[in-house]
Amino acid sequence: MDGTLNLITAQFELHNRLFKNVVEGLENNKSAQLNEYTNHAAWLAGHIVSSRYALTNVLGAGVTEPHPGLFEHGKGINPAAEYPGLDTCAKDFDEITPKLEEKLKSLTAEQLNAEGPFKVPMGQRMDQIIAFFAHHEAYHIGQLGILRKYFGKEAMKYS
Repeated sequence: MDGTLNLITAQFELHNRLFKNVVEGLENNKSAQLNEYTNHAAWLAGHIVSSRYALTNVLGAGVTEPHPGLFEHGKGINPAAEYPGLDTCAKDFDEITPKLEEKLKSLTAEQLNAEGPFKVPMGQRMDQIIAFFAHHEAYHIGQLGILRKYFGKEAMKYS
């Protein structure tokens, strides 16, 4: 595996652990929100899962996202929607993770350097798209970490 891809894959592997740690013990409802203008925990967790499905599909897996009406194509939060609970999001995360890891580990240098189907802020090569998805996931895990502290929970753990 390419050295850059090794680093990106390692970041996703870290996120596997961090996602589980950050949702543990958080409220399963819309009240786990700083205010009406911010995302609540259920949306954040579901969005992370949706993004993993999206990346896995960009890599050619052809998997079906579990809650497309709520999250696909980067759909924002809908205050009137009923979102899956954090336990459901954790199960969905566990289901997509091995598929994403398999796709990442099978990529060739040629595939990484190829133009992807869309542009991200870093560019349009596949390696840039994958790196952006890793950054995006870390960003939202961080938001969940802030919610943990705001609601008096123990800080997210790296172990």
